[in-house]
Amino acid sequence: MRFSVIIVNYHSWPLTLACVASLLAAGRDDVEIMVVDNDTEGVPDLPPDVRLVRSGENLGLTRAWNRAIPETTGELVVLLNPDTVVGGDFFGRVEALFDAEGSAGVAGPRILDAGGELQLSARKEISLLSGLLGRTSLLTRLFPKSPLVRDQFPALGDLSRPTRVDWVSGACMVVRREALERISPLDERFFLYFEDADLCRRAREAGWSVFYLPEVEVLHQTGGSSRSKPRAIWLLHKSAF
Repeated sequence: MRFSVIIVNYHSWPLTLACVASLLAAGRDDVEIMVVDNDTEGVPDLPPDVRLVRSGENLGLTRAWNRAIPETTGELVVLLNPDTVVGGDFFGRVEALFDAEGSAGVAGPRILDAGGELQLSARKEISLLSGLLGRTSLLTRLFPKSPLVRDQFPALGDLSRPTRVDWVSGACMVVRREALERISPLDERFFLYFEDADLCRRAREAGWSVFYLPEVEVLHQTGGSSRSKPRAIWLLHKSAF
């Protein structure tokens, strides 16, 4: 199997089903799809090619990944949010990058929100400066063209080719299985948020490169899979620290 796609569902079945539909529409026969259900509610009918794993509880994102990854077989593992939609050329373009770059351990696409606005999905390593110039910070919003801001977020650059970065968004990450095997298990202290920064850092420390793919687009309904906003905010800050 070439690709294994892992989607973690939590109170987001309509979005998850739309995500699965976009994956199946790509028409690849070398892609396996696994949905890890962190919910305790009923499950809708899924396409026969989709494998369902029910957790029976909310494991959080990283624990769910750790459970699912060993049960898949693809050379390239796609960790995908349920509130995303991929294009028909997604797999082909991603495959081309990993075939061309033997050092590529992780890759992430250009991500757009539901309104077509660019999300800052490629970033520099976490630091005091990146904390001040976070994706949603007032300074970043007021001065998006500042050299300091643009340096923190490579996605703001006029890029047309795969570019090495420090980390990419966990909304859609593609990880070479060989790299995953070297850095697993993933750190389960990251229940939600910053699990992507940690995974990419560990991959880089193990000698792999992280790539941002500006020519590959994925749509992301920001926050669509976060049902409890106060808890999500608390988890964001907990993971950051």
